[in-house]
Amino acid sequence: MKAQIECLRKTMTRICKKQRLVFCLFLAGQNSHTFRYLQKNGIIINGKLLQIYHNIERKRRCIHTRIKEIDYLRAISAIAVISIHVTAGYVETSVMAFAWNQVARFAVPMFILLSGLSLALSDRGSIGKREFFKRRFNKILLPYLIWSILYFTYAQRYNFGSAEPWVLLTTLGEHMVKGTAYVHLYFLVIMCQLYLIYPFLRSLLRTKTSWTLTVSFISTLVMHMAIYLHANQLIVLPSIKVPYVILFPVWVFYFVLGMFVAMRFNEISAFVGKLTLWQTFVPWLASLIVLVVDSKWTDTFDSSAKPSTLLYTVVSGVFMYRLSTSMTGWPRKVLHSVCWFSTHSFFIYLIHPLIISQLLRFKGLRVGDSGMVMLFILTIACSCVLAYISSRFKFVHLFGGVYIRPKLRKEMDKKVDYPN
Repeated sequence: MKAQIECLRKTMTRICKKQRLVFCLFLAGQNSHTFRYLQKNGIIINGKLLQIYHNIERKRRCIHTRIKEIDYLRAISAIAVISIHVTAGYVETSVMAFAWNQVARFAVPMFILLSGLSLALSDRGSIGKREFFKRRFNKILLPYLIWSILYFTYAQRYNFGSAEPWVLLTTLGEHMVKGTAYVHLYFLVIMCQLYLIYPFLRSLLRTKTSWTLTVSFISTLVMHMAIYLHANQLIVLPSIKVPYVILFPVWVFYFVLGMFVAMRFNEISAFVGKLTLWQTFVPWLASLIVLVVDSKWTDTFDSSAKPSTLLYTVVSGVFMYRLSTSMTGWPRKVLHSVCWFSTHSFFIYLIHPLIISQLLRFKGLRVGDSGMVMLFILTIACSCVLAYISSRFKFVHLFGGVYIRPKLRKEMDKKVDYPN
């Protein structure tokens, strides 16, 4: 075996870079263990090839080991976000809108939890901090800057003729810092902060698991309680230049909890899988009742940063994961559509408020529960159409979209296994 390795090493030093790349791609497509074995023995030492291999291997893992339940949860959360924004204009006049809005209140915290979960699952320690932050910049910060400019331009479209350019630029800068260029963009400011501290949280969680979970929980609970009491005029929080809800301590527990679930995914998944739907539904319904009563009595129905939402989100995560495990019996085409929606959920999240504002130009959609339901359906339909069209363009990643090459799209259709 040693003689064969030595012969292969000499061969690799003689062939050109293009041939080595072909060999690297061949190994990546055949056997990852072979590649790693040869790389350890000095056969493939080119850093560029190694990076290409890791990218290929990461895509192969996404195709072959994709966790369907996470896709289902992400799709449900995206629909819940749309529900919150659609029902926001009806909650004070419609009982149905109020109930629907409160049921969907887990949406933003669940998105943060799923971000921590997905990030920790995909993190195998194969990339350094520099590469990690580069990827996060391309995925989060760049789309945030672009959409902030677009939404600010849209919101200020009637003021460009009268306002001074420097005033508009100053206002835009303030909105970018605060995450207030439009109603939903604060979420990206939160995620940028959490991604910045992710390497630190990862190290802490691996070495001091219980301590990290406890401290992050206390941080989120205290901040939720402070914002909640301030909203009820029981305390007065000191004035700062940014909204409290964009500060990462308000949401850090959800992110850390997602990372912890990734670390113990098999154990937690097995435990939840043993529970019946009824055993998870009853606590979920009880936590929802607590949230609804709290929102009604304290008039905090528009807030996701309060203790009752914290309880509701955690219980919802358990219930909806158990619910998602029972979805495997659904028709394959339906499940594939759900996963497609999950794949494009970030782009849909970014574009749907613009669609809602345009649809509300039609008077029929602003009246009654029927108009609200129709607005919800049209918003999802238009968002999906735009996501589908945009996925054909390579530059869509600048807007938070996902470009899917035709060949990769066919491979995903074949490899992702959804039982009939």
